[in-house]
Amino acid sequence: MDGLRVEGLGKEYGDVAAVGDLSFEVRPGEIVGLLGPNGAGKTTTLHALAGLVHPTSGRAYLDGVPIERRKALVGFVPEQPEVFPLLTVEEHLGFVARAYSLAPGWEAAGRAILRRLHLEEVSDRVGGALSKGMKQKLLIACALLHQPKLLLVDEPMVGLDPAGQRELVQSLREVKLEGTAVLLSTHILSSAEEICDRVVILQRGRLIAQGTLQEITAQSGSLQEAFLGLTEAE
Repeated sequence: MDGLRVEGLGKEYGDVAAVGDLSFEVRPGEIVGLLGPNGAGKTTTLHALAGLVHPTSGRAYLDGVPIERRKALVGFVPEQPEVFPLLTVEEHLGFVARAYSLAPGWEAAGRAILRRLHLEEVSDRVGGALSKGMKQKLLIACALLHQPKLLLVDEPMVGLDPAGQRELVQSLREVKLEGTAVLLSTHILSSAEEICDRVVILQRGRLIAQGTLQEITAQSGSLQEAFLGLTEAE
């Protein structure tokens, strides 16, 4: 079963340790929530796994292989959904297909992804005309086109209305059913409680708790109470 395995990951900026000695796993077909208050190190962790920053210490593996050798199998959706304003939805997928040198026939897979994410009806609309929720889903479509083993998603619910959040949750559930390992950073605890199989809680760059929702909430009864109790104790 493999998936993502993180061992002792650390990232320092000068004298500041943004992340320190972080270890956890994300299995195939599982959504793991990366939780923590602002400044806890969530985005730094995702950037390190996506290859956007170089870790100071530790290693990460995808299916047993160092993740830096598996970049083509990692999809990343950043917090701010920046898309090309003058490219259509379909042209975004074409750009990704060329970037990853996908084999002929990728178009059928691309249409299936757009249909699954409810973007097929806006496939000819330019990026600049999309709502934030549609931009988020377009970036997820782009991240899925090359069939990644691991999907990294940073704060996807921020700025979305309830309908957009509901659609995004459904989209991520469908991605999970495909067998993709999903690591989701969020500070919206209700979303984490709704969608995540397990959670990893950070405080000041360090792991303070991890486990299933049942394990984390066993004493407090809710994820919010458990989260506040753990982070405030730190």
